[in-house]
Amino acid sequence: MNEAETVYASIPGGSNLIAWFGQVPDFHNAEIVSFGLRRRAPSMLVIHAWNITSEIDDRGRFVLDKHAVITFALEDIIDLQLSGFSHQNVILGLLLRRAPERPERTPFYGLDPSAKDYEFELEPCFGLNGLIRCRRVLVDFVAGKPDDTRGWLMATRRVGE
Repeated sequence: MNEAETVYASIPGGSNLIAWFGQVPDFHNAEIVSFGLRRRAPSMLVIHAWNITSEIDDRGRFVLDKHAVITFALEDIIDLQLSGFSHQNVILGLLLRRAPERPERTPFYGLDPSAKDYEFELEPCFGLNGLIRCRRVLVDFVAGKPDDTRGWLMATRRVGE
């Protein structure tokens, strides 16, 4: 198991996400549907992602499959470094890893850092990008493309339940 698989396997719902995509998703050109910060409840990062196949359609474009609306519930956010919000927020990729030491950021931490913290890196393409450090993560998804009724599928669930 590589490092990314180990991280996803360590979070509730991560193995199900890997099973759906057949791999750890890279989120290349995925769109951030919403990002909601909450003080006393999990914050929600909702992303529309898919697999890019090697097949070409009749218009000469790569065929996309395994569309999913993925919700990451982030509990105990420790640090945020975000920029670039727009009407459309496309990321080049998303890296989810154990948070590295960032001594330059410690004055901004809302909680003491831990070796068990997670870090999301939203690689910039167009719109929202940056780093998010949190204590706990839960992931869930709904197969398909986003619509107005999807996204906050775990808004009332507590992380780990």
